[in-house]
Order: sequence, then structure tokens, then C-alpha cells
Amino acid sequence: MGQRFKFIVPLALFACTLGFTFNNKYDDALISFFLMFAFILLLVFDRNNITDEDGSAFNTTISKTPYNVFYGDELDFSDEMIIQILNKHFPYFVALNPPQKNRFLKRLKAFIDRKTFKIHDNKGFKEMPVLISAAAIQLSFGFENYLLPQFEFIHVYPQEFVHAHAAFSLLEGNVSGQSINMSWKHFLEGYQYPNDGQNVGLHEMAHAYYYQNFVCNENIENNFVSTFPHFSETANKVFELEKIPGNDLYSDYAMKSFQEFWAESIEIFFEKPSAMNNAYPDLYTGLKSLLCQDPLNYTGSMSR
Repeated sequence: MGQRFKFIVPLALFACTLGFTFNNKYDDALISFFLMFAFILLLVFDRNNITDEDGSAFNTTISKTPYNVFYGDELDFSDEMIIQILNKHFPYFVALNPPQKNRFLKRLKAFIDRKTFKIHDNKGFKEMPVLISAAAIQLSFGFENYLLPQFEFIHVYPQEFVHAHAAFSLLEGNVSGQSINMSWKHFLEGYQYPNDGQNVGLHEMAHAYYYQNFVCNENIENNFVSTFPHFSETANKVFELEKIPGNDLYSDYAMKSFQEFWAESIEIFFEKPSAMNNAYPDLYTGLKSLLCQDPLNYTGSMSR
């Protein structure tokens, strides 16, 4: 079933339901609603015919499940393969000096080793676990505790996916329970355009590290926790300033809540550091202290 068809049908049925309701055709509206509900259930459960179309990507047997499962400690990626992927797709890694690259590679392999990757598609690419894990290592490169043990599972969807616990909506990424969920299409776009301030990988990892340190309260990064209140004080002031017309460093989505503002701050910090530093130098300085990194000066900026 084509991806576009999967989304058009429930949306069309939803529109029919609203139309019937507005015209007081309640029986027709009820039928349309149940058809929409049944179709969504079909999308969720009727996926037991998955085959591996890219067998060279992983040496893993694919079982008939709603997704392809790859255990990180079973993925046999050579250092050369990982470095090749990073050099091609990950500008942050390319900008590091040789000792930092060795450190990044060591952390990346440790992170992959502790995760289970669930690919919600009929094929999985080796770039998926490498690059999504690299986003976590990028954000946490100045941390001592970076493995996010709360989040055992990383779900990868080919494109936008349906929110499972709220009104019908499509997401590019989110963090829920023990899972980090990502649209592969939007994740790749975040690193294909590394200077636009939009990066769903960094955005969701920002939520994950906040959750690990302040909600789970386990495997805490002490500097992150102790420095966050100072950052938060400055960030709240910027949050209010960005509501004033003409201040447009942040998107409208970031204005939904402080949590979204925090996650978008990470995106801008890494992708538009000069713009942030020029507009809000105290905020930029706060993030430097919080993350122990300085994107305007990679060399020597990661001290741990």
C-alpha cells in the first residue's frame, strides 16, 4: 500500500465524517467514523508481510513483525564503515579534530550497542542506527553520562507517523516512554540542510536528555542538572522576547511551550550559532556552559 494512500484515506474519511455531521446525517457520519477507525487499525496491525528489500544493510534475519528489529550489540559495523557514513552525512563529525573524532566514534559505538532499533518499513539502512545515534552523541559530547539508559528503543519511520496517544496527528518525531521515535525522511533533511536551524534529530534528543535527567532522575549528568536553572532563567526571558513581533529567531512551534523552546534552542545552537550569539549572547553563553560545547569554536570546546 502506497505511503500517500495510507494518509489520504483516513483524512478523506475524517472529512466525510465532519461533512455528514454538519448536515445532520448522523448515521452516515457514524459509518464514516468507524470506517476511518478500522482503516487506521489496519495500518497498525496488518503489516505481517514485511520482507527485507535491502539485505546488504544488516546481517539480521527479518521475522514477520510490524517492524524490523535490530539489536545494537549484534550490529557488526566496522570503524571504517561508520567513519564513511559520518564523513558523508554528518558535518559535526567532519569539523572535529582527530582526537575528538576518535572519542566521538568510541561513544557512538557504545550508544548503538545499548539500543534496540525498530524500523517501521520493509527495509533498513545501516545509516539509520549510526546517524540517529550520532545525533545523541553530538548533543552530549560534553557530558560524562550520555547513554540515555531510559530510552532502550529507537523507532524509525520512513516519514511522518501517527501519534498513538492523542487526537489524530502526524509527527516528525517524539519521545515517549522508553522510546525515541523519528521520521527518517525528516531526520535526513535536518543534516542535509545543516544551517537552517531545523533538525528533528537534535530536537528529539534534547527532549530525551531533559527527560533522562529531570524526570527519570537517573544516570544524571551533574553539570547539566546544576547549570540548567541558570540557563532556564535566561531562556525564559528570551522566550518572552521572541513573542514580540520582529523577533523571529525561533519558529512559532517553539512558542507552544518552554519544552519546545528548549528543544529548538538546541537546534539553533548547533545550526545557527552566530545568529543566536548575535541576537541573544547570554543565551548562547548559557548553552555553552550547559553542554560544555562551543559550535563557534569546535577545537578545544569539548573538555571531557
